[in-house]
Amino acid sequence: MAQQEYGQKVKISKRAAGGIPPQFTESPMSLHMGANKVYRDQRATDSFQIREYDDHYTVQMDRHNPDDGNAVKHAMTDALPYTLAAVGVGAMVFGGGGG
Repeated sequence: MAQQEYGQKVKISKRAAGGIPPQFTESPMSLHMGANKVYRDQRATDSFQIREYDDHYTVQMDRHNPDDGNAVKHAMTDALPYTLAAVGVGAMVFGGGGG
């Protein structure tokens, strides 16, 4: 995992990767977004997320790790587009009538 910008996803074939590094654990707080599993390292900031698919991984660096107590910061910085989409859907489902 060389130099990487925040939010930039890098795709790596499973064959080339050789597995998940030992410092990564399965992430209960991450959105799978079609992945089989999601892993994170144990750093609170400048944290890497690995999504595992059938034949490849994607690696992305986040500013905040939601698994390390930074879920709100992660939602407001790293996952903001998904947070806004969820809020919009929630507003339409639960409060959209205005009636």
